Parts: sequence; structure tokens; C-alpha cells
Amino acid sequence: MLLVAQQKLQAYPHVSFYNASASTLPFENNSFDVVVSANSFHYFDDPNAALVEMKRVLKPDGKVIILDWCKDYLLCRLCDFILKLVDPAYKQCYSQFEFHNLLKSAQFDIERATKFHFGVVWGMMVATATPQP
Repeated sequence: MLLVAQQKLQAYPHVSFYNASASTLPFENNSFDVVVSANSFHYFDDPNAALVEMKRVLKPDGKVIILDWCKDYLLCRLCDFILKLVDPAYKQCYSQFEFHNLLKSAQFDIERATKFHFGVVWGMMVATATPQP
């Protein structure tokens, strides 16, 4: 996937790609204005460690934006059950309540959060949060 992304964005020399664990990001403290995680949180081995790392690399006034599947929707609950049986890399899908608790326990303040249908039946959630001082 990184190769595909590099090929698609080769006209933008200021864009870089890294392959790293979400729990041990290879960046200096306070490096980014925004950290985005899209459709990957359900694969994180240690979601709290990933959030702590996101907070570490964010500038003090930075934001984290996380988009992921939402277990509040029936099809996502079904997929969560099946993927736990067939995909060893898959960890878990979260409800919006569980996800907000993870953000709060990692000392983020939630600025905006919503859940929504993607297509007819798939459920998603997105949260924008800032690190607590």
C-alpha cells in the first residue's frame, strides 16, 4: 500500500511515507499539527499506547482526527465477531462510548464526535480531539 501511495503522490516531494507501529512512532515529540488515523484503529494491538504516541508527536495545540468503524451498528458488530475468528491481525471494533473512553483515558479532550452510516448499512464514527496540557 505504501508503494501505491508513493506512486500516486510522487508529484508532491514534500510528502513522506513511513511504515511503523502505531505504538512506537518514529518521530520527535511535538512534530505534527494534525495526526490522522483512518480505518485502522480496529487493527491496533494496543490502542491506548497508540493514542499516547499520537499525543506525544502532536504539537501542544495540535489535533488528532480518528475515523473508524463503529460497533453501534449491527453490520459492524457482525463483522467484528467474524473478523476476530478469521483475521489474526484484527483486534476489535469499538462503540462510540468505548472509543470516547479510550480518548479520555489517553488524556484527550474531544472537540467533535459523530457517528454515521457509510453507504446503506455500514457504520462509522469520527472524532476530533486535542491533547490535554
